[in-house]
Amino acid sequence: MISDNRGQLVDTIRTTIADKRTETDILRTAAQLIDGFSEGYNWTGFYLMRGDVLEVGPYIGPETPHARIELNQGICGAAASEKRSIVVDDTNADPRFLACAPTTRSELVVPLMDGDRCLGEIDIDSNQPGFFKSEDREMLEEIARVIVQRLKEIR
Repeated sequence: MISDNRGQLVDTIRTTIADKRTETDILRTAAQLIDGFSEGYNWTGFYLMRGDVLEVGPYIGPETPHARIELNQGICGAAASEKRSIVVDDTNADPRFLACAPTTRSELVVPLMDGDRCLGEIDIDSNQPGFFKSEDREMLEEIARVIVQRLKEIR
């Protein structure tokens, strides 16, 4: 069950992206709203499947050196390949981690799934170890469903 403030974020994203007409506008708006949810987020954004490669989409945070990520590379590539959310409590202990910023200590990646097909993912980093809880994953999985539905409507 999603708590009130998390549920409010899901509802706000649903209503705010309802009038957006492009993939970029939908994702940029969602990234801004998600990023504003917590001061503990230091990178909030999207990667999109382009063929067999993830390409960075709209995001908020420091410039990433990882504009393109191969499947099975990094946490993002693993989440897209495995088609499941991944929470990393200590990025220093996970050999898959590709740092966008040297201060990142935990990461949450949630794929944007359309049935069995991964369209991309939501990626959030935090400078605090163990920052993401199951409630955060559940909230972002619901946000991912809302975003995928809206993307399908504009295509």
